[in-house]
Amino acid sequence: VFNSQAITAKHAAALTKLQIALLLMSRDFEQIVNRPVTNAKEIVEAAFIGTPDTVTFTHAGIANPLGALQRSTLQRTQYSLNNAHLIRAIWPVLDKTEKTLASYRILLRSVTALRFEYLDNQGKFQNNWPLADQKQAVLPRAVRVILTLKKWGTLSQLYLIPVQIPGQTSGQTPN
Repeated sequence: VFNSQAITAKHAAALTKLQIALLLMSRDFEQIVNRPVTNAKEIVEAAFIGTPDTVTFTHAGIANPLGALQRSTLQRTQYSLNNAHLIRAIWPVLDKTEKTLASYRILLRSVTALRFEYLDNQGKFQNNWPLADQKQAVLPRAVRVILTLKKWGTLSQLYLIPVQIPGQTSGQTPN
């Protein structure tokens, strides 16, 4: 009985970590905004950059009650796989200098594979974003995340990206 309880508690803890990771990803992806950034070499990067194994983007949703802190409510975030760990990196500012360092957090361990796919306006999934033929920076319609975990197998999540209306700031609803 004690062994069963210990095994059940271990599985419950692993499931909780998975749920937290997926919830965090969901919140980040659902608040993506089309805000390019300047990197440490003073080169403008797209608001959303995706490869099959890494995704980097700008999103809203960082609390700053009453504007008390002198910082943006936007954040630059990256998800990647490193040494069988799903990693979430965040930067303290959008436009970085050489001294700007990211903060890294391990969301999941024992990840054997991670893949990102990006839904274009024609309803087709792409391996990279932005597309080579895009004349202006646009966001994908959705991001599919495919995770393979040692104990859980392969999981697939589809996160919809909010529609960006030109001239509209994040959080406004269309008329």
